Amino acid sequence: MVFATVFLQVIALPGEADSALLIGLSTGDDRAVFAAPNAQITLISSSGGKASFRSTVNVVALSPGVVKAGSVNLKLPVTVRSNALLRWNNRPYRGHYRLVQQGAGFNVVNVVGVEDYLKGVLKMEVNPAWPMESLKAQTIIARTYALRNRGRHGSSGFDLCALSHCQVYRGVNAEERVLSKSVDQTRGQVLKYQGALAATFYHADSGGHTADVSSVWGSSIPYLKGSPEPMKYQSPYSSWTTTMRLSEIQRSLSSKGINVGKLTGISISSIDSAGRTANVTLTGTSGRTTIRASQFRTIVGPDRIRSTFFSIGRDPVAAAPAIPYGNTSPGSGEDELIPLNAKDEQMLIAFTQQGLFKTEELMDMLIKPEKRGLYLRKALERQSGPGSPQKAPSFDAPVTGDTVTFSGRGWGHGVGLSQWGAKSLAESGWDHRKILKHYFPGTEISRISN
Repeated sequence: MVFATVFLQVIALPGEADSALLIGLSTGDDRAVFAAPNAQITLISSSGGKASFRSTVNVVALSPGVVKAGSVNLKLPVTVRSNALLRWNNRPYRGHYRLVQQGAGFNVVNVVGVEDYLKGVLKMEVNPAWPMESLKAQTIIARTYALRNRGRHGSSGFDLCALSHCQVYRGVNAEERVLSKSVDQTRGQVLKYQGALAATFYHADSGGHTADVSSVWGSSIPYLKGSPEPMKYQSPYSSWTTTMRLSEIQRSLSSKGINVGKLTGISISSIDSAGRTANVTLTGTSGRTTIRASQFRTIVGPDRIRSTFFSIGRDPVAAAPAIPYGNTSPGSGEDELIPLNAKDEQMLIAFTQQGLFKTEELMDMLIKPEKRGLYLRKALERQSGPGSPQKAPSFDAPVTGDTVTFSGRGWGHGVGLSQWGAKSLAESGWDHRKILKHYFPGTEISRISN
């Protein structure tokens, strides 16, 4: 990928206040306990009702839209405040709380400033022991994500949930000094593209090459194109294998309206230029259908099929082509020394038989076998252009019996920042600006006013 020529800058933008976020901690509750030892707790109803308690108060849903605090009935929504750190069900959160109606019960919402919110998020998303520059990069994209997605759960009375659907948030219990330092040192900084908050997706491990957003969610975003990792690294997710029953996969697919009768086969029908599986063909007693690999992964279980860098019926080492890191043009020094795995060798043979290489390229590969990895990538791009899905050569092992094995590398959707990739870049001396420029080319760091 060619990097955009616009460099990251810190720009102060007036009028963008660091307002509070509404974080949904729980939904549909019928009771809650709020505690602030030796401090006063005040509940204020939208209708003007008010009640104060010392140290602790039990709140119970009385009827739709009404709760009982101690012996006082209050109409929802109700604000719960204290001049001390206030705990909800023995869990401390900064800011205050709001109770909003949800059916016959209520949702518990934490009203918290953006910076304090981030301090309760980062430990759930990144390792505090990692280099500070990777932590700063994560902090900026987490802040950007939160502000861009404000109102995502508006119909439920809050902005973001506290689960992985948005960003995992655990309040004070998740705070770490080094992560709070990262928040403070990047205070108010967000990532923008052409003046608007950027879509800052992130994942654990790209497997060596990030994914183009169009192959995952079908949209086209200039700064979310797939690109090779600048440096090679190892993570706990560098290889993985999972075996599943066809009947189990069939049930998952059927629950989402994808029916081919009794599932009898699964094959990779196309790959992208990075070697990621782009489309999967499902065969059954009632016919066959082809779906996006990202959709297949989500339906079957993203904790089982950890990324779209997967092959079928092979060991982890043979999962997906080994894509060169960094500069991918032939003759680029260290990048020439890319070993091919068994699947790569078969793919290279298939492309050679298809006549995709010039005579001088074939000679170059014979003389310098170490360059075959680069020529494999070149052939992939020639088929239909960089980033475009290509028909996969038919060398996946057939599915036999009622089980199928998937082998791959990486974890997550692959779009945007790779957390393990960012860690490796920080360890190599990259600062957070350079890291973000790589994963979100063309964006800039801007500062919102506080």
